[in-house]
Parts: sequence; structure tokens; C-alpha cells
Amino acid sequence: MGFFVAMGVFSLIVGLLFIISPATLRAMNEKASTMVTSFEEKAFTYRLGVGVSLIIASLLFFFVAYYIRIRGGL
Repeated sequence: MGFFVAMGVFSLIVGLLFIISPATLRAMNEKASTMVTSFEEKAFTYRLGVGVSLIIASLLFFFVAYYIRIRGGL
């Protein structure tokens, strides 16, 4: 369950950054480019769609974590 909550928080933060502050995301990308593959330019071209998709994914992760907690699984 903790994995789903962590993924939900991560998706929510990145999704909000795509929508609200793409410049911050670009700066983070430049700093992390030595460790991680750089973001595709298409992701920034379609930043609203990517951001909304990530927020929806975060809601799904939160729902799965909630459902697992209610059902008593894992």
C-alpha cells in the first residue's frame, strides 16, 4: 500500500509541475540529465495532457491504496 501512496504523491507533484511550472521541471531535468535520461521535447509540447494524465494516475494510485486498506489486503 505504501508503494501506491508514494507513486500517487510522485505523480501528483510531477503532474502539477508540468501544468503550473514547466520551467522548474526543465531546470530539474538539466540537473538530473547526467543521471537520468532527459525528458522528451514532446512531453513539454503536450505538457497539459501529460500533466493531467499524471494527476489522474495519482488519483488512481490513491484510490488503489485506499481500497487495499479498506479490504485489508497486502
